[in-house]
Amino acid sequence: MTQNDLSAHTPMMQQYLAIKAEHPDQLVFYRMGDFYELFFGDAQKAARLLDITLTQRGQSAGKPIPMAGIPYHAAENYLARLVKLGESVAIAEQIGDPALAKGPVERKVVRIVTPGTVSDEALLEERRDNLLCAVFDNNNQYGCASLDLAAGRFVVTQVEGAEQLQALLERWSPAELLLSEEHGLPGRWAERPGTRKRPGWEFDEDAARRQLCQQFQVQDLAGFGEPSPVAVAAAGALLGYAKETQRGELPHITSLAVESFDDAVAMDAATRRNLELTETLDGQEQNTLAWVLDSTETAMGARLLKRWVHQPLRNRTTLTQRQDQIDALRQGWCFESARDVLNDIGDMERILGRVALRSARPRDLTRLHASLKALPPLIGTLPGADCFYELIERIGQFPNQVELLGRAVIDNPPMLIRDGGVIAPGYSEELDELRSISENAGAILVDIETRERERTQLSTLRVKYNRVHGYYIELSRRESD
Repeated sequence: MTQNDLSAHTPMMQQYLAIKAEHPDQLVFYRMGDFYELFFGDAQKAARLLDITLTQRGQSAGKPIPMAGIPYHAAENYLARLVKLGESVAIAEQIGDPALAKGPVERKVVRIVTPGTVSDEALLEERRDNLLCAVFDNNNQYGCASLDLAAGRFVVTQVEGAEQLQALLERWSPAELLLSEEHGLPGRWAERPGTRKRPGWEFDEDAARRQLCQQFQVQDLAGFGEPSPVAVAAAGALLGYAKETQRGELPHITSLAVESFDDAVAMDAATRRNLELTETLDGQEQNTLAWVLDSTETAMGARLLKRWVHQPLRNRTTLTQRQDQIDALRQGWCFESARDVLNDIGDMERILGRVALRSARPRDLTRLHASLKALPPLIGTLPGADCFYELIERIGQFPNQVELLGRAVIDNPPMLIRDGGVIAPGYSEELDELRSISENAGAILVDIETRERERTQLSTLRVKYNRVHGYYIELSRRESD
């Protein structure tokens, strides 16, 4: 859109169009009061996908401007539907002060919600990984990277040829897939919803290596198994895209796992589909191998089981250790008491991811408190066999965090932080004082009025309030001097 096109619109619509120009491939949710509004083509697309009413606002080039809106408080439900359809949404919030604004209140995009970068609980399937993946093609050598943003799990690998790539994508089943606009993809993944073409320069290996070293605070990537150049290129593009959507750093992504194609039993894409490991041929989860095996107590365990089913290991040492642990748990039926404790453990992976992304909600904190509190009892249920020593060490115990969360957050907080009443009484003297003022405002105003009347000896002094001036002190004309 040209400058002349922009100047023909109202200041508010100019602001919207400027934001939309920066996010041409995403639906823009433009905050107006209690609604997110969409305009022009975005409104028409959203009305079709979400079955919401299409209205109009003003005119552009002599024609009505299409408009559609959704309530702010119900945005999550609509976002979940759009994400499942492979759409991405740029959320533009008011960041300016309406009282100080000359013209429309300043707005900016505070986050971009895409199928592969969602972390909100309402937008994720509890027992299934949600992966953002990237593929870089260099003469039929494919560098592949996978990121579970909600859990902070970052994996890279290299595969040879289209057949191995198809098998890998079938295993990862990405919610969103990035590839260079200079290359295509073989098979059904090329046109699948959620596949994004990105500029070729985002896959520059040198820039990617620098970005990864900066993310992990290391001099080089040797400590992670030295991924191949094409894998580094894919990982760099993926990390940059994740930061772009989150509008900030990703402190919970602290390591990189390098997979080898030879680590697991090789299965081509057709074999994976026909075995119905985690999804039947008609796209259902019921009656799959993972569904039959899954008796896990936590969502984290269910997701891990699916990864194991999709990647049968060939490493005898790891397999033997797993078998020894199962055998030890079966001795004396130890697994029954372990299962009872696991009932108290929430989805710590994703909760900690939201804490790192600063999107955690009050009830995330209470679930985290309960989960951390359950770790010592969980350790107590595990057998004392040698095969569990390393696991017990990795589980750890966190008494300081348990104490802090128990002291800081009430037992049953509201869903949203804006509802208030999250922080427990006694945790902050300043907050307790402000709460007291809020809850006893009438009595405090009477005290102020009485105190000032006695101090000034002005008998007509009153403390009053109205919507125009706020709180003010009123005096009679005879005492005003």
